[in-house]
Order: sequence, then C-alpha cells, then structure tokens
Amino acid sequence: MTLSDQGHSSSNAATEKTKFYLDAQHLSKGAGAAQTSTFSEAAGMACGDAVAVISKSDDACCSEKKTATDQFRYDLEALTAMQLRSKYRGEANSHRNMLSREKVKGAFVHESFRSFSDFLHHVGPKPTKSATLDRIDNTDPEYAPGKVRWADKQTQNRNKGDSLVFTCPTSGRSYTAGQLAKKQGVTAAAIRSRRSRGWTDAEIFAGQRGLKVPQQTSEPTTITPPARRVEKSTRQILFERNRALIEHSRREHGVEPFIATPKETQENFQDDFPYIRGEEWLQRMEEAFEKRKLPQYWKEYGPHINFAALRPDQQAWVLRIDPAQGQKTELADHL
Repeated sequence: MTLSDQGHSSSNAATEKTKFYLDAQHLSKGAGAAQTSTFSEAAGMACGDAVAVISKSDDACCSEKKTATDQFRYDLEALTAMQLRSKYRGEANSHRNMLSREKVKGAFVHESFRSFSDFLHHVGPKPTKSATLDRIDNTDPEYAPGKVRWADKQTQNRNKGDSLVFTCPTSGRSYTAGQLAKKQGVTAAAIRSRRSRGWTDAEIFAGQRGLKVPQQTSEPTTITPPARRVEKSTRQILFERNRALIEHSRREHGVEPFIATPKETQENFQDDFPYIRGEEWLQRMEEAFEKRKLPQYWKEYGPHINFAALRPDQQAWVLRIDPAQGQKTELADHL
C-alpha cells in the first residue's frame, strides 16, 4: 500500500467515525420523548436535553446529580397526577386520609388542598417515612396552607386535644397523661379519669385520693370545698363540638356548610382517579350517599345547618332523606 492509499484510508476512517457520532446524536434526539426522558432521568440530569449515546462526554453539567429539592420541583412540573401518587405514595395516603376526615369526622379542607399536586406543592415531601400530617393548632378543624405540618408520632401525641399536662408538686416537672401513666404502670385513660373526677395533681402523682391539707395550729382554718363540676354528657359534648365546626366553616368559607355530593366528588377527583368517571360509578355512589353517608351526616350536623341557605341541589338531597324538613321551612316562612 502506498502512502497515498494509507492517507486515503485514514481519511475514510475519520469520516466513518464522525458519521457514527452524528448518527448517535440524531438517534438520541429523535428516538421519542419517552425514551429521551427515561435516558435523561437515568443519567441524573438537571435538564431535559437529550444526550448522545457515547462512552464519554465532555459536557460536565450532564454528569451532575439533581438535588432533592430540584428533583421534587421537577416532579411537580413534569409528572402527571397518577405518576405523582405512585412516586409519593406516603404523601398520597396522607392526602386521602385528610379528605376522608372531611366526610367522616367533619374536618374542613381548603380548596388549595383538594388536588394532590397542589397539596404536595404546599406541604412538600415527607421528611421521614414515619412522618404524618398534623394540624398545628388542634382546635382549628381546617386543613389549609400554613395550618399543617409533617410531624412524628411523638409530636402528634403531644398535640392531641385530649393531652393533659400534670405538674409534680415536689419537683415542679410536667408530664403528659401518657408519660405519667407509664411511670405509674396504669393507662393514660385512668390518669385522665382521675382529673375528670376532680383529683388534684398531688393526688394524681401520689396515686391516691384524700390527701390531708396541712392545718395551721394557731388559728383554725376553714376549708371551702371545691365547687362541684357539672359533668356534660357525651351527647351534649358532641352536639356542641358539631355546632362549633359548622360555625367555623360558615365563617371561613362564607357559604352554608354541606357534605360533598357524589357529583362534586366526581368533578374534583376524576383527573386523579379515572375509574370514578362515568354514569355507572356516579349512580352507585349516589345510592350509597343517600342510604348511608348523608343520613349520618344530617343526623350529626343537620341541627346546626340553615336549610334555607343551602343550594337547590343540596336541599333536594336533604328532602330525600328528611321530607319533614320542607314542612319545617314552610312553617317558619309562614310565621
């Protein structure tokens, strides 16, 4: 082979190598959005540009990993509602539980928390797998931005409405009902029961009733018995609690509170749950709504709701299960 032939062969090899590189670039950019996205994510890129399938790259930015924050922001923008629920399953379970509390326990969910993507945007991902959603102010029944947080089990227990604090008269240290119950080998319910029966902190810490009060020897001291606490029945407590929840919702949202109807549920969540679309699902849910959910809700909250202020479709639902409500309204208008 002559020098000329060798030069021509080298030139052809270089041309073929360049052509292979360009073909690789073309394939990586034209292989489809799904393949490009998969390759980019697998490479840990912070951008969505396609990368040529070659053994080495001189582009340093392509080898940088996304930070957790960048990845989370990317997920919010790029993933569908179903993909978000699949990737953030723990957060999705907390979102479903929050929505169920609105129907079962009378909680209130802010509009910006209805869709899972908006909810996730406001609260962010869980800091740990064991973290759960917690209302910062346990007396406020609304789930809304700025009113909730991710908290561990210990924090949630301290934040419960039935958590009582007991102060030791000798050491001055404070204990919750659960902590004190553990020290005394009893249940937290037993500790709370002692408080409800009028035991003092000293008696609760001593574990016995009837501790004598020191008497002065110089002058007789008259001990005024404590005023008898009027105990409320469970029914009365629940009645007042439900009234407070309805009044709070009325002030916060400016409309008369009412449970979400099947049609509203379908409109709000059909994008996240495709299986709830269609008339068949709606018909099944309306039957269950009329037989179980609405009667229970109206029994608990109906006495506090202004029937005349409800929407026509909500009034129609109530009249299905409580026809006498229409007669009550007519009588009130007549008077």
